[in-house]
Amino acid sequence: MKQTGVFAKKEDFKKLERLVQEGWQPGETMIVFSIGEGIRKDQATVDAAKECHKLALAYGLPEIEGFYGIDRDREFVEV
Repeated sequence: MKQTGVFAKKEDFKKLERLVQEGWQPGETMIVFSIGEGIRKDQATVDAAKECHKLALAYGLPEIEGFYGIDRDREFVEV
């Protein structure tokens, strides 16, 4: 992962967290240290991955090959 130095607002981060949680299967317990990690492990919905990437672009980050994730400190990372 490559850190970008760009941080999401708390409310945007919470929205992404909810999308990730919706991708979890009922009855499963998962520990994910970052949204990017959850997306890489296919524990998050495809929508969460797309929304995270789209949000990173809205924060002014350039288009990249691959996609952006976000860590627990709300910093966008290249995944």
